[in-house]
Amino acid sequence: MSRKFERKTRELLGGAGEPGGVAAGAMPGGLTVGSDRLFGTSAGFPHVVELDLDRVHRNPDQPRRHFDEAELRSLASSIERHGLQNPILVRPLPQGDYLLIGGERRVRAHEMLGRKTVFAILTSGDPDEIGLIDNVQRVDLNAVEYAAALARLIDKHGYTHDELAAVVGRDRTDVTKLLAIMSLPAEMREEYATAFAHVSRSVMIEIAAAPAELRAELWERAKEGASVKAVRQAKREHAQGAVAGEAAETAAAPEPGPKEAMRSLQASVKRIMRDVAVVREQRRYLDPDNRDRLMRLRAEIDAILQGTEDGA
Repeated sequence: MSRKFERKTRELLGGAGEPGGVAAGAMPGGLTVGSDRLFGTSAGFPHVVELDLDRVHRNPDQPRRHFDEAELRSLASSIERHGLQNPILVRPLPQGDYLLIGGERRVRAHEMLGRKTVFAILTSGDPDEIGLIDNVQRVDLNAVEYAAALARLIDKHGYTHDELAAVVGRDRTDVTKLLAIMSLPAEMREEYATAFAHVSRSVMIEIAAAPAELRAELWERAKEGASVKAVRQAKREHAQGAVAGEAAETAAAPEPGPKEAMRSLQASVKRIMRDVAVVREQRRYLDPDNRDRLMRLRAEIDAILQGTEDGA
């Protein structure tokens, strides 16, 4: 930190042992966050400090995984011309170091410019929550990054979808739809993140909500530029074709004998077991509507088993 700025920062925030100093929240490096003696602001007022870049450590749980080189160069050019308009967000660590919470693009731009220091706002909030919100408020995360960040918050805090929606300021239905993206195959998510992040978030949500056997086809269409409307139409046509095919098979099929009925039953039970395994694996994404469907399914299964026990 530049000595002049550091001295001024200490004067404004108040040293722990100085007259008129602040009793609240001493931070590493001798900084104290509390009421501002100069302006009389409250403890919630953001305080800006200038930090050495080599004291700012990257957050391994940073929501953003991919950084566009052209965008970084553009940001660096803007900072060089106009200065840093939005300080980064950091959380104090022991021994006077800091954890980067929000602003990795800004840090990388400073490094491009060969800068040694950066302006920062000190925060004590949850790193994952603040980092996610900071990214969303500035340059949108891509769909997979956003979904992965939401999933990490659920794993870390055990949030329900309603609680998570309140944390990130989104509708609960939107959160549930976004989380469903994590059920897409890993290779599809990786391909999206590395080469097709321009595919809209809405299209990815539609693909995630499609039947498993249709996802690969929809993904190929999305890579070719299919719109949300086109993806939805493809899903409708698939559903209509499946219904028509089942109706035709039922009309043409002769009355099954005992052996055919047994084979059909065994296949259905196996299919249900596979589906249950998928639901178990993705159970953290269960929303109230699907939970109600599972409860009804359990009641149906209980009724079937009860009927066999009674000799029905």
